[in-house]
Amino acid sequence: MIKQYVTNAFLKIEDNTLYAIFAWSKKQADVVAKKSWLVLLEIFVREHSLEKAYQIFQQVKPDTSQNIIHDLENYRKLLDEGIVQLGEGKITLFGRGFRSFIEKDSVFELESLGDNTCQVLSQLFSQVSLEDDLTTIEDFESFKRLVYHLENMGLLSSAINTIDWGDFRKPVPICQAFGLTRGTPVDRYYLSQFITAVRSGITGNILEIGGTPKDKDFYQVNQGTSYKILNIEAGLGVDIVGDVHDVSIIEPESFDSIIIFNVLEHCYAPWIAVENIRQWLKPNGKCFAMVPSAIRLHATPMDYWRPLPDGFAYIFRNYSQQELFVYGNPMTAIASYQGIATEEMTTEELDAIHPDYPVATCIVAQK
Repeated sequence: MIKQYVTNAFLKIEDNTLYAIFAWSKKQADVVAKKSWLVLLEIFVREHSLEKAYQIFQQVKPDTSQNIIHDLENYRKLLDEGIVQLGEGKITLFGRGFRSFIEKDSVFELESLGDNTCQVLSQLFSQVSLEDDLTTIEDFESFKRLVYHLENMGLLSSAINTIDWGDFRKPVPICQAFGLTRGTPVDRYYLSQFITAVRSGITGNILEIGGTPKDKDFYQVNQGTSYKILNIEAGLGVDIVGDVHDVSIIEPESFDSIIIFNVLEHCYAPWIAVENIRQWLKPNGKCFAMVPSAIRLHATPMDYWRPLPDGFAYIFRNYSQQELFVYGNPMTAIASYQGIATEEMTTEELDAIHPDYPVATCIVAQK
C-alpha cells in the first residue's frame, strides 16, 4: 500500500514566533520556521496522496501572493489567544485556545476561505517572519524529504483508515512474557541506562528492597561497604525478611543508599514505602528508585499502580533533593506492552524521549 498522509497539527503564535504545539502535552513546542511547511500542512488537509500533493505544491509555489484572502483580517485579531487546528478536511480556529476546543465556543472553520489555493495558513500568519524556501523544493525527492521531516515531527500522520496494523492486528501480544522469549524487555534497557547514569552514587551501606542475588548481578551496582537485601519472603541471599510498609523492620538512619527497582508498583501504599525509606536513610543518604510506567500487569503477588512522572515526584516530595529520569516514546511504549525486544529496535528508536509516553520513570532522591 502506498502511504497516504493527513495533517495533524495545532499552530499558535507567541512572541511573534509561530509554533506547532502539542495538545495537553509536556513536549516542547516546535518552531515553524519556513513557508513550505505551512503550504504542505494545508495541502494535506484535503489531499492525501503524496504524488497529487506534489502536483498541487508545484501550482502553489510560483507566486503565493497573487490571491489575497480579504476575509482573514478579522480572524488574525484572535491569534494572540487563539490556536489553529489542522485535521482531516478542516482548518479550525479556536479563538480562546484549548478552552474553545472543550467548550465549543469562538470556533471558526477557515478551510473554505482559500478557494483551494492552499494559502489560508500563509496569509493568516503573514505577520510572522518565515523563511521563504518554496523555490528550494525543486523536485519530487526534495518534496518527499520535507514530507518525511514533517511526519517525524508529528505534524503529518497516516491518513484515516490507512494505518497498516500488520502484526498488531490481533488481541494478544507479540510476546506475553515482556519480550523475554525474544530478547531483552524494553524496561530492562531503560533500567540499565538509569543504573549507568547513577551507579557511582550508590555507595556506603546499601540496601536493596525487593531484590534477589540474581538481581544484584544484573544491576552490577557497587557493593559498597555492605550490601543487604530486603524481601517480603525468605530466600537464598535475603538478609532481611519484612514488608517495606512496616517502618519498624529497620532501624532509622541505617543506610547510605537504598535501591528499589520494579517494586513500588507492587506496594499497596507506595507513599508509605517511600516515607519509610526516608526514615531508614542516613542524613544525606539517597534512594534510587525505578517504576515501569507502561508495561503489562505482572501480579507478583499483586500489581497496584503505574506511577507517572508527576505522581512519582510527588511521593518523594519530603526528600530534600530529587532528580527525575524519564525514558520512553510512543514506539517503545507499544513495544513494552506488546513484548517486543530491544534487539528488534535501533538505539535511536530506543533512546528517543517523548515526555508524554513514559515507559520507565526513575528518581534519585536525597534525604
